Amino acid sequence: MLALRSVRAAAAEFFFDLPRMVLLNLMWFATALPALFLAFGIAQLLAGLSSWRELVLNVWIVPAVALTLALAGPGTAAIYHVTNRLANGELLEIGRFVPAFRTYFWRGWGMAALDAAAGALLVLNVAFYWSLEGVPVKLLSLVFGYLLLIWLAIQGYLFSLLVELDQGVLRAARNSLFLVIDNLGLTLAMTVVNLLLLLVSAPPWSAALALPFLTMSLASNIHNKVIVETVERYRVQGRIFSDAPPSR
Repeated sequence: MLALRSVRAAAAEFFFDLPRMVLLNLMWFATALPALFLAFGIAQLLAGLSSWRELVLNVWIVPAVALTLALAGPGTAAIYHVTNRLANGELLEIGRFVPAFRTYFWRGWGMAALDAAAGALLVLNVAFYWSLEGVPVKLLSLVFGYLLLIWLAIQGYLFSLLVELDQGVLRAARNSLFLVIDNLGLTLAMTVVNLLLLLVSAPPWSAALALPFLTMSLASNIHNKVIVETVERYRVQGRIFSDAPPSR
């Protein structure tokens, strides 16, 4: 299975090149820290709201998220670029991170904003409809919950396709959705992998170690290995994935 092979290969590469993998993850973490800190604060705020009307009063959340994603988005694209070169058989070069941050600045920011907005809307819809009375309304919450699982599965494709094919945000997102639908077995496996990474990285007792030193170096390498092999299979079949210049 492609997902399992990719996990084993990425884990082995992380272990045998531990110092540089940790350094690479720290570089990503430095760009993502403001967004992670803000996400924790927003989660605390939402947990303390007594009604949905209070959410409207916190309109500062939108520009604050957009500002922090201006670091986290390009930083994520940069680490995916570095591990993408590794997945393509090249050496792990930490020096590629900063040039890639500049190259993918706008597209990384745009992809992160689109991804965060989609995830936030799905979570809010799940919580909102589940809080209402009535079985039909709660079923609607389950529909949004299913879409949230698809959103989780697509995380392995978005930035990987962005850097592998050097595509624009909307084209990479469209092709990611296509991969989710056209590869149900792979999508299920990637969802399990992403859930395991989330379970390791989210709890406070493990996040202090996983997020700064492990998570994104390992995750981006896994995702890139899956995408590189999948894209090559589609190319051999003469199907999608042109190498057209990105629409910025």
